[in-house]
Amino acid sequence: MLSDPQIERYSRQIVLPQVGGRGQERLLAARVALAGELADLESPLAYLVGAGVGTIFLNAHGDNARRDYVIAQMRELNGDVKVSVATSGLLERELTVILIGSARARDAAAALNSESGPSGLIAARLDGPGRITIVPSRPPCLACAGEALATFGARSEYAEPIAMVAATEALKHLISPIAGAAIIEFSGLTATSATVSGHPDCAICKPSSRRVAGQSL
Repeated sequence: MLSDPQIERYSRQIVLPQVGGRGQERLLAARVALAGELADLESPLAYLVGAGVGTIFLNAHGDNARRDYVIAQMRELNGDVKVSVATSGLLERELTVILIGSARARDAAAALNSESGPSGLIAARLDGPGRITIVPSRPPCLACAGEALATFGARSEYAEPIAMVAATEALKHLISPIAGAAIIEFSGLTATSATVSGHPDCAICKPSSRRVAGQSL
């Protein structure tokens, strides 16, 4: 149950019919992994922390001193939220959000796609033209759901807005999970969406071949 200070803190979200008190409770109980280049993660991380996503495991490529500074800032921003570096044993989560803003972030997405177990995946491509793939459960995997794992190209001029849309989609999923996979495609700041399905012969999507993650994100 929400405390009086929490009701006051999250009042602007609670009054929304899509959220309400129960939705806010789900956010506070949620466990999310956020992965990608640190520079791409900072604004979405602050958005998720401000919204009250209870536990966030940060898997950031970049300067460790800057990462630690960002984590300290997030703790000051919202004491309800625990932000920590993703390490072994921190695998129990409802959702993994990965922002693909570099070739190595793309490689990390490929690894998560094959080893993330039952948790949902949201992968945002920050190269042109921009695409967000939402996979609430398997099947499909990211490879089957579109071009989320294609070779990383030229960075989109709309990379930052796309990253923030991905964070918003994460909140929507945590409050009320969607039933099927979907892709949001961008043309400038115009977006279209479509549902997608997996391929029956995909080695990752087959129930008999799904693997739970090892000891790191």
